[in-house]
Amino acid sequence: MATNTPKDVFKYIAMKGPDECWAWTGPWGGRAEDRRPYFMAGGKRTMAYRWVWELVQGSIDESLMILHSCDQGGYPVGCCNPKHMRQGTLQENTKDMTDRQRHGLPHMVVRAIRRLIDQGETQQNIADRYGLTREAVSAIATGRTYKHLDQ
Repeated sequence: MATNTPKDVFKYIAMKGPDECWAWTGPWGGRAEDRRPYFMAGGKRTMAYRWVWELVQGSIDESLMILHSCDQGGYPVGCCNPKHMRQGTLQENTKDMTDRQRHGLPHMVVRAIRRLIDQGETQQNIADRYGLTREAVSAIATGRTYKHLDQ
């Protein structure tokens, strides 16, 4: 059985123009709510866009992350164009995700869910409508999540 080399990552990327997003077409890893474009090469499993960065830009400090300037694919980010990437810290990534509403549900959806709860809609009906679990809706209703948003 042949193993992938790092360069094989490009077989799973829909490369377009130099300024366009390059969509990941390969397998996604992780739980449904936290999926990322992972790629296995040389016995090492890592995010596809990290492989791309290292192949195009060079090595990256293990303490840094790859941040995206685009929002292709919403969440999770599926763009593998190295021109849309930069290195950053966890704190920078967290701020960027929050500022750009890429860390979970869009704020307008959270507010809509709260309105439906206030109108007496059941949590299960809301969950079914938005493709969420009832537990996720409950966490919004009780303020365990998204408490930073105003009502």
